Order: sequence, then structure tokens, then C-alpha cells
Amino acid sequence: MCGIAGIYSRKGVNIGEIIKLSEVLRHRGPDDEGFVLTSREGQIESYRGNDTITQLQHLKNLSEVNHQPQLGLMHRRLSILDVSELGHQPFISEDKNYAIVFNGEVYNFKEIRQELEKKGYVFRSNTDTEVVLNAFIEWGSSCVTKFMGMWAFVIYNQQENTLTFSRDRFGIKPLYYFADDHHFAFASEIKALLKLKAVDQSISEENLGTYLAYGTTSSPYQNLFRHIIDIEPGCNYHLDLNTLKLTKENYFSVDDDIEKSSKDLQINVKKFETLFNDSIALHLRSDVEIGSCLSGGLDSSAIVYGASQQLIGKPLKTITAAYENKVIDESSYAKLVAQGLENVNDIYTYPDAETLVADMDKMMYHQDLPIGSTSMFAQWEVMKCANKNQIKVLLDGQGADEVLGGYYNFAGIHLIELLKKFKFAQFFKEYDELKQNFTPQIKNAVLRAAYYYLPDSLQQKLRARERLSYQFIKEDKLNELDLISPKRGGKTFDEHTNLSVKYGMYELLRYEDRNSMAFSIESRVPFLDHRLVNFIRTLPNNQKIYGGWTKYALRKMLVGKLDDKVVWRKDKKGFVTPQQDWKSELMKTLTTELKDSNIPSIMNRDYVLQLCDQDFSNSTHLSEFWRAYSVIKWYNIFNLKV
Repeated sequence: MCGIAGIYSRKGVNIGEIIKLSEVLRHRGPDDEGFVLTSREGQIESYRGNDTITQLQHLKNLSEVNHQPQLGLMHRRLSILDVSELGHQPFISEDKNYAIVFNGEVYNFKEIRQELEKKGYVFRSNTDTEVVLNAFIEWGSSCVTKFMGMWAFVIYNQQENTLTFSRDRFGIKPLYYFADDHHFAFASEIKALLKLKAVDQSISEENLGTYLAYGTTSSPYQNLFRHIIDIEPGCNYHLDLNTLKLTKENYFSVDDDIEKSSKDLQINVKKFETLFNDSIALHLRSDVEIGSCLSGGLDSSAIVYGASQQLIGKPLKTITAAYENKVIDESSYAKLVAQGLENVNDIYTYPDAETLVADMDKMMYHQDLPIGSTSMFAQWEVMKCANKNQIKVLLDGQGADEVLGGYYNFAGIHLIELLKKFKFAQFFKEYDELKQNFTPQIKNAVLRAAYYYLPDSLQQKLRARERLSYQFIKEDKLNELDLISPKRGGKTFDEHTNLSVKYGMYELLRYEDRNSMAFSIESRVPFLDHRLVNFIRTLPNNQKIYGGWTKYALRKMLVGKLDDKVVWRKDKKGFVTPQQDWKSELMKTLTTELKDSNIPSIMNRDYVLQLCDQDFSNSTHLSEFWRAYSVIKWYNIFNLKV
């Protein structure tokens, strides 16, 4: 896992700005630092920085450059595979025509390397970076269809004077860009781009307003800045540096049609297990120690079990966030998992309000953008604890809920689909089962699913009546912006899955990336092996929700492997925090902070301050409050202007 960035300027790149990019992204790769610049003749030349490893001190220092290159590439390395100097980046091809900066992991790089060696390629390192570059040279940008993993990479072709950008299928690894008539800049994190003089830092009022009102932007893969753009998941981009023309091609989409698989549950569970175990095996490829998050929930427990079985004889450290508040604490389930596996060493961390206050600014800085709730702080503390225990790679269960239908709304959609098929007896039977095994509030789940069948105008009216968030925005601005309601909920199970991947999961992956990289940890998500995701998408809905149990195929796979109390858990939590308790405890601090803070001009300060004194029995309202608070924090930490 690493940090990458680069600048192209027709007028010449300021060396000081390239150094600044590296300084800002140091946390993503403290192990090594490297640069590539174009020479006056347009050739590729390597340079070192102050953090470059000892073995490469023969390279010329970037501070000694006495010309202004048109292109500069930067890389910060977190050494995971081939930790020697041979893994140094930017990596340059043998013929000096290509240079790559790469962030992420292509887990099946060994198999692709063998294929390339048969074609005559010779490798000088044991890294996946060199495999990615040679795969690109051999097959062009279509090489990414062979990759299993997570990545964001940029390849410079000196002869054609082009840059090719690629991002993995689900957006696990981040990449942003800024462009105008004379400049093009990219980076792993927005905060790095904000340091560049040419970058327009304007906030989009429309995106900010939509985020305040709905908790997301109107379209997926957007952020709150007007001119800083997300490279989209599942896409390759090509930039002609002669014209600064940028083109995009999709190589993967969750909207792609896919045929349903066998209706035989036993066959599908077996195939699920085969794909899952293969994904775990690939995600365990590393030259440094690997640990795992363990919430005590189904997804992380499955990963810990799978990893422990493949690491027989080797210890596996797990990190769990625990609380004194037993209503939200899951540590008892985590202990059940750990105690049943001989090679698991379970470690616990205890997030609290005092630490939240102490770390809030730092966490918000690393996140780049506002956060939706304090649940991200639990994950922050898990990553901090992993760092203290010298774990450099951490497995996590992200993605399972979105593709297996583990969230609240999926149950409601499943029941509505039964009604649409006139299966009334089955509807009432499964309604009662879900009420017993999933949530007593199943009626609300059905109503929330039915909400997405209403006309957009009626959806907005109902939301305005039920939610606090419209009132975060000044009335005149609310009328002026004419905000578009994001299409986050689908009318079918498959449509809702795809929208959950594009919106909610995409945001959670940003949280995951920033929280882990803040502590120089590589986070890996085995459930997002695209082969496993595509297979799960083929499963009949009644193998995802059955007998009142969500994620049914996964539960069946785990029967006899984990304690039944974990496999057949009825309460779903995840990385939760005692938001209400913390808000009460933090009341005075929050009120003082908000009174003294600058706020975006579209926001209603008085209304937000009024909420500081309010106790929330409605968890949605409480999350809305935290959202508004985090927007104001973000605005001040980055000294922004609307």
C-alpha cells in the first residue's frame, strides 16, 4: 500500500510542489520515497528524496534539480512485497519508455508473471508492481481484466507522451485528479492536491447541500469539491499530454448483466466456500505479518476463521473494539471466535469520548471529507491499536453486507418482491421469521423499502418532514440550489445491491483506506474479490435471505466451523459507538467549538447549535447531527471557502 501523486504542467513543474506532495502523503508510505522527472530532452530520470532508502542514496536528490520538468511523478512506499530496494518506485521499464506509480496489491501477480515469462519477459524484482507494468506493456490497458486485487496506478508512456490511469473494480484504492487548460495533477488523497497553487479549492454548493440533506452526493463517485474529481472505479483513463484531452473507458460495472446460478443451495454453498477460501489465500500473500479486524460479527468472523485455517502454525492477531456499554458491545462474540481457534491472539481496544475529542481533528484531516457518524472512530481506534501491535497488513470484512443483502432495507425489499409475485402466504411466513431472527422493526424495513416506489417529489416531501437535515441549510439556499435526491434505494434486490455498492460501500471504502493509511497499515478486503462478488450476485435471493436469516449462504458455509452463537446471531452491529452517550458527555465541548467555528455560508448555524442541547432517541437524527458537526469540523480543518 502506498501513496502516489504527480503533476504535469506545460509551463514546467515546481520542484517544491512535488516535494510537498510527498510530505503530505508520507503516512501512506513511510518506508521509502521516490521521484521520476522528465529531462529537458523528455527522457525519464529517477531521483531520491530525504526518505529514500539507504541502498539508493546514489540517486540524485530532487532538491538538486536545476530545471523545471513538464512531468513529475511521486511515490511513497509501504513495503509489503519484496521489501528490498528492488521494489522501489516509480518503477521504470528496461527500455526506459515506461514509468509506473502503483498503490495497492494485485494478489494473483505470481500467476500473471508466469504467463509473461513464457512470452519472454525477464523480471528483476519479486513485486507485483513490475508485473503490472509488464502486463500493461504486453496487453495494454486491458491487462486490468486479468488482475485480482485492489489498485490505483498511473503509467507514463514517454514515446506517446501519455498517462494511463486505472482504478480497481470497486474503488478500494483512491485516486483523484485536477485539470485546467495548463495543468493536470493527481494524488491518492485530496489533501495533497489542496497544496498545489494551480488547484481550484472551491466547494460545490450543490454537492455540499446534497450531502447535508441526504448524507451523500446526487451521483455516486463524487466528492464535495467542484474541481477535484474522483477517478471512477472499474475504469481506465487516458490522458494525451500534448492536448490534455482525457478519455475514460469502463472495464467493469456492477450493472453488467449476470445470469443467475444453480438453485441448489448445497452446490452454491460449496462453490461459495471454494471462492472464499481462494480469496483468503490470495489476500494472505505478503512478506510482512498479517492480522485481522474482528468485530464479532459474521463477516469478520468468517475471515478470521478462513485465515486461521490457512495460517496453521503461524499466529494471527485480531483487533476488536470493545465497550463497557453492553447494548453495543460485541466483544463477547469476538472472544467466542478467538477462543475456538488455536492460533488466534485476540487484542482489544476501548474507544471513548475523551479519545474521540483528542483525535477528532487528526481523524478528520486524514479522512479528507466529512464523516457520516462516529462509527468511523471505532475503526480509527482499531487501526491505531494494530499499529501499536506492529501489524502492517489487516484483513477486514468490508463489502459482505452490500453484496449479500445484510442491511436493514434488503429485508424489506425481499418481502416486497414476494408481494409483487403474489406469494402472500410466503410473505407472511417470512415476515414473521425476519421479525424473530433479524429485527423486531421489520414493519419499518418494509415501509423504508416501499419509500423508493414513491414519486421523487413525494420522497422529498416525506424526507423533509421526517429528517432534520434540510434545516441544516439556510432556507434561501435550499430554494436556490434545488437539490436532487440521490437514487440510493432500488426497487429490486439486485438494483438495491448495485446502488449500495456505488454509494454506501464506496464511502465505507474511503473511511477504511484513510483510517488504515493514517497509521501506515494496508487494509485488505477479501469479500471484494470480484470473482466472489460476481458469484454472490448470481445467487437466488432466497439464498441470501431465508427463514428470517440474512446472508444465509454465508451462515450455512460457517456451520460447524464457528460457534453457533456467532453463526446464528440475530443482532447486527458492526463498528458501532455509543453516539448518544458521547454526545451528552461532549456537550459543552461541542457547543463551544461550534460557536467559535467558521461554517459554510449555506449552513444554518443557529439550528445546529440548537441541536447541541437536544437528546436524540432517534438514531437517524443523531447521525444527522454528527454529519453536520463533521462538515463544520472539515471546513475549519482545511480552511475552506464555499
